[in-house]
Amino acid sequence: MEEILQKILGRFDSIDVRFDAIDYRFDRMEKPLDSMDNRLDSVENRLDSMDNRLLDVEEGQKSLLSEQGEMRKEVAFYYGSLMKKLDEAKIELSSELKHVSHIQKQHQDVLEILNERQQ
Repeated sequence: MEEILQKILGRFDSIDVRFDAIDYRFDRMEKPLDSMDNRLDSVENRLDSMDNRLLDVEEGQKSLLSEQGEMRKEVAFYYGSLMKKLDEAKIELSSELKHVSHIQKQHQDVLEILNERQQ
């Protein structure tokens, strides 16, 4: 009976040694796993940071598009106003040229009349 107990104790000792070996292996794997967890956390933080930056860029683009739309409206308004003033200036200049041409014609007529009377 003692022999059987010795065998059982030997097997328990063998199992203890195996468990100790398994514990040792788990302990050795724990450090690399912790390191991988830290790396993954770091990558996750970087991705979150990139997401935030992309959101900021998108907001900036929306703001620029809005400002650009407003600028286009202003440019169109000022362009329209400028073209209207240009048309008004053309009409006024045309009227002035017709007036000057008419006066020149009258002067020429007067000069012709004076020239006829002198002869």
